[in-house]
Amino acid sequence: MTADATRPTHEAARGLWEASFEEQIARGAYNTAPVEAVVRNVSYYLRDRFSADGLRVLHFLEMGCGAGANLVWLARKGIRVSGVDISPTALRLARVALGRAGCTDRVGWLVEASVSAVPFEDGAFDGVVEACVFQHLGRDDRARAFREVKRLLKPGGLFAGYMLDVGHTVFQARQTEQLADDAGTLILADGGSRFHLENIGLSHFFRKDELMDLFREFSVVDPCLATYDLPRAEAGKRGYPDYRQSMWAVYAVK
Repeated sequence: MTADATRPTHEAARGLWEASFEEQIARGAYNTAPVEAVVRNVSYYLRDRFSADGLRVLHFLEMGCGAGANLVWLARKGIRVSGVDISPTALRLARVALGRAGCTDRVGWLVEASVSAVPFEDGAFDGVVEACVFQHLGRDDRARAFREVKRLLKPGGLFAGYMLDVGHTVFQARQTEQLADDAGTLILADGGSRFHLENIGLSHFFRKDELMDLFREFSVVDPCLATYDLPRAEAGKRGYPDYRQSMWAVYAVK
């Protein structure tokens, strides 16, 4: 199987994530807490460069903002926030979350769009974050998304990302199924929950040298590996006796 044969259309991708968020809502399982790796790397960046009062001049974008937990965390710090997501349901959840947090005055734009074609101007943002989004893009869309990061960031701006690593249990168990023309990519569909990795479809597992190459024109590139084991009860739900999450927490400065 090749990357071209598995690349979803915009409407197919939108439908997949709409179905996923609908299930997450029904099960009360969508993310309401910011991603620790994103919080950590953004915090390192901000405290080295800005005073608490200086944060209010900053504008951060989340590519694939989901239900808005990362945006709420940023907005509570005084940062202006914008987000794009392919799922209108996710955007609705994000608007509600930002409103409940009292952060409406810190919201720029929340727009339905693909992360591979973001409808904002060059150099519009001081920071761009993403968490577990780029890993579900096909080869060409994934390359476009990383180019969008570079285009959207101001010089000296931060990218903080969180994405799958080849050391992950799922990749280690199924690496013989990689796409012929997109090393590191699997098609995962076990028929189970639509919010578990094992049934989300196209999933790309990154290598460090790949990430270094994608950000080769940035002044700082530091992909940090984070690994941890899930409780065995949760591993069992996913079809494994033991289950290791292996993720890249990417810190890159343009």
